[in-house]
Amino acid sequence: MNTMLDYIRRYADTILNTYRDPYHGTPLFFDGMNTFTGEPVKWRNMEGTDWEPSNLASQQNLFRTLSALSALSGDGKYKQAAMDAIRWHFDHADASGLLTWGGHCFLDLKTLDTVGPEGKNKVHEIKHHYPFYELMFEVDPQATAKLIKAEWNCHIDNWDTLELTRHGSYGRPLPAAGFWDKPMHRDLEILREAKGLSFVNIGNDLIYGAGLLGQRVPGEEKALDWAEFMAWQYVRSRYPATGLGCYQFNRPVKREEAPTDENHPQFTYSFYGDRAQRQFGPEYGDVAQEAWVLFKMDPDAMNGPEGIYGDATLAQLTLARQLGAKGEQLKQWAVDGLDAWLRYAYVPETNQIKPMFADGKDLTGQVFPRRGFYGKKGWVFERKPINTIVFLSTVTAWAMTGRASLWQHVVAMARHFGLGEWHATDPAASKAPLVASQADAILLFAVLEVARATQAPAYLALAKSIGERIMAQHAHRGMFVPSEKHIHCRFDDTDALALLTLIATERGCPELVPGFRSQGGYIHGDIQIEDGSKKNILDIKDIYPLTVA
Repeated sequence: MNTMLDYIRRYADTILNTYRDPYHGTPLFFDGMNTFTGEPVKWRNMEGTDWEPSNLASQQNLFRTLSALSALSGDGKYKQAAMDAIRWHFDHADASGLLTWGGHCFLDLKTLDTVGPEGKNKVHEIKHHYPFYELMFEVDPQATAKLIKAEWNCHIDNWDTLELTRHGSYGRPLPAAGFWDKPMHRDLEILREAKGLSFVNIGNDLIYGAGLLGQRVPGEEKALDWAEFMAWQYVRSRYPATGLGCYQFNRPVKREEAPTDENHPQFTYSFYGDRAQRQFGPEYGDVAQEAWVLFKMDPDAMNGPEGIYGDATLAQLTLARQLGAKGEQLKQWAVDGLDAWLRYAYVPETNQIKPMFADGKDLTGQVFPRRGFYGKKGWVFERKPINTIVFLSTVTAWAMTGRASLWQHVVAMARHFGLGEWHATDPAASKAPLVASQADAILLFAVLEVARATQAPAYLALAKSIGERIMAQHAHRGMFVPSEKHIHCRFDDTDALALLTLIATERGCPELVPGFRSQGGYIHGDIQIEDGSKKNILDIKDIYPLTVA
């Protein structure tokens, strides 16, 4: 473990010494670097200009890593570096308290200009980011409170109907006082029409921030009430007969007639009405609504059931754990929803999920009747492998409740993820010594969750074997990369944080390491590849070639 800690410390030293702002002397970090050339990662926009991204929203796991490293090494410089970067952003927030960050805008560190795929249109978007608010509260509790309220303020266009927009407006003024003193309309129509789309991956970020604010800052207790009220919108919009869904709690209002030509560039836009109903309604009826879609055909899409039952469920569970007794309702809603979906959708024999609408009927093998937002005419509904975030959320739900039904799913998933045979009825027992076959940070977080819940030595030994594989397969050229041939290191990736969690757990002090929440940091837009072609990316690792030629 000392060798592992030494490597992580050298990794962090390299980032602190080489990958902070060399142009202006600010404490800001680059988002990543080319591990072969040592250059900061560059985004070549469609005009041919190279930006050098520094996106605070895509550095939250880096800051968790730096804080953990200070706690375990006793050297406070790492945490201080993260706090200095946060302080700079607070000092340069807009008048409403919003920071320059997210999926659609970031800083070009070379110029300190705000840039992004939307051009001069500065758009606020965070989805499954779940920032390190705990550290922000340490830096400046009032600035953090203002930030969280500004996020709600810029993403809610109508508080009476709780109409959300995923693209928030900068500069929207905050009321001078009584921000949370608004009426909660509990008789709102379920799946009401609205212009904005209440995607769970933005709504849950708001829930998470307000929940922490209501817990941590005196005078902001009503923020927790609004967090729960927002969460309830998703719960009350679940399909009544199954308890499944929902991805959003509204329907897109139809603002004009859709083009008749399926090849029209705007054919799949939401202002023509509910996109699932347009594409599947004639065959599947009223259940074919965007809110109740529980399948994902595009592997690069951010929507799909994993967003509901993986990232969102995990964040809600971890928030509930932090809130203690005040988080009991959030925990119950999250666990019940996950349990229902696994019962209907999970195939333990293959570790896959069935495509379905929220009525629970398996669509496997059925053919798309027409082109639309969800794919092309003739596509076939397919079962997809479950991802590791869902495994982690299931493990966490089991650890917090002890539900036997969840443990059965955990056992099946663990087998398919190469974690050995876990005892079907006694979580503290195993059929054989457990040795991992994969190097995966999310699997490491999950196994450590089980190790802490059971106190069984076998799981800690299994966690160590995952850690060793991560070091062997991902630790190259002083950085962490998916493989020896991958070019770019994304500083926000979670290998180092997972390994520090392992070290802290072995020492008996896991509470010293900030908890994992998400790998959600991203920039979404078009870049020019070196050969002049265009690529739409979500992950900084995907800039230019993935592997050495």
